[in-house]
Amino acid sequence: MAIKLFLTFILLINTTMAEYECYEDLVDFPPFYVSDEYRQGDKMYENFRNLKNANIKDRYIPRGSIVFIDPQVYEQFEGSENGRVPVKVLTVPSIKAENELKNKTKGRSSDNIKSVALGTGRQTRVKKNDKGWMSLKSIRSVDEYTFAVEKDSLIYDTPGIDADRNYYIKLNMENGKFKVRNCCIPDEELKDGEEETCFSKYEMTVIDDDSNELQSNYVNFRECNFFDGALPIKDEQIDAFSGILKSFNEDNPNFKLADLEVVPSHQSWRGNTPIERRKELVKVPIDKNGAGPFGSIHYRGDDKANSDAYLKPNALCAFTQVLKKWEKECTEPGCKAMFGDLYHPKSWRSHSTHGSGDCIDLRPFRANDDNTTNGLKYGWERYSQDKTKRFIQLLEKAGGSPIYFNDPAIRRTTKARRMRGHDNHIHVCFDEDAAKTMQTCKDGL
Repeated sequence: MAIKLFLTFILLINTTMAEYECYEDLVDFPPFYVSDEYRQGDKMYENFRNLKNANIKDRYIPRGSIVFIDPQVYEQFEGSENGRVPVKVLTVPSIKAENELKNKTKGRSSDNIKSVALGTGRQTRVKKNDKGWMSLKSIRSVDEYTFAVEKDSLIYDTPGIDADRNYYIKLNMENGKFKVRNCCIPDEELKDGEEETCFSKYEMTVIDDDSNELQSNYVNFRECNFFDGALPIKDEQIDAFSGILKSFNEDNPNFKLADLEVVPSHQSWRGNTPIERRKELVKVPIDKNGAGPFGSIHYRGDDKANSDAYLKPNALCAFTQVLKKWEKECTEPGCKAMFGDLYHPKSWRSHSTHGSGDCIDLRPFRANDDNTTNGLKYGWERYSQDKTKRFIQLLEKAGGSPIYFNDPAIRRTTKARRMRGHDNHIHVCFDEDAAKTMQTCKDGL
């Protein structure tokens, strides 16, 4: 159970609060919204229409952007014939993943991962403070999300915050409504002809990467924006993303939130309801030399962008826990974990299971070298049955299933099964929705 720690946000104290009268309330409308898509399928963006002429689609807005809509304006346009509403852009996600997919990945087939970033034509990407029209169906209320914040967020200037940790923000709700404190200058203090001055502060909770909750006072989001560079994470996936970010920071203290490359979920629409066909995909961080997390290596990537290195969040989180544990347990030559294919669209003609986003191919381990150029098969002189068996046992402990590898001796003592073509590599899957996958992700090995 999360330990609740109470933290006063010094930067949020309004020195003129004595002039205001405040009262707590519950409201239906959020302080901002998260952009998604409406009938764009697997695209990473939604159209952003010209503010003066909504028929002109001259810009696009990445999914996961944060936008502001005035509550009175929202109510005015809700149920309108075209279903659009004017919005102001508060933040946009990192452009890194988008550029990688557009510029360096192979193929143009409709199911290729590259296709999610294509189709914008001459449209330009929105920037902070841009204004335009969006479909009401393409925005989501913030109560569905928890927000990871960048290390330069104002939160990190607050006493008691550890600069080396990751933090997350969640807006507080009660009975399905947002908890707010409304503040106004009393009528008797208003000068003649002066209009009433009011503002609302929303209550938020700050959560660290061990699920400890640090509860703030109410926050005026219009005055203090913690969300520059923030990543909205669906609540049901917060454990996976928290585990991924924590592991990547342990491996590389310079890893930033903007370095996390995420491909949004693939949705189809049934009337006005989005149906998720594939969850988000998250990329394993790989440097220009192919080095992955915790001493691993990505061998023979399919293209310069390593677009065969994506997994679903829980699967990636569990696999990362395996790599972390293996690096600690196996330190002699021959212990380098070498992974190849992860997510593969059907058009790449790989194993059918690689289209799930749950599965990984890995080379068997070597007796006494970490040569990354050439593969090997079980039974060869350079092959280490002992290391390979120990690694497969670790995959089992983490919840990996099925596991395919054809060494008969290993199959007799592990859950590995025979599958044609698996003399030279291990194939393992971490079911994204399996309880064991999620447990490994959250608790480690």
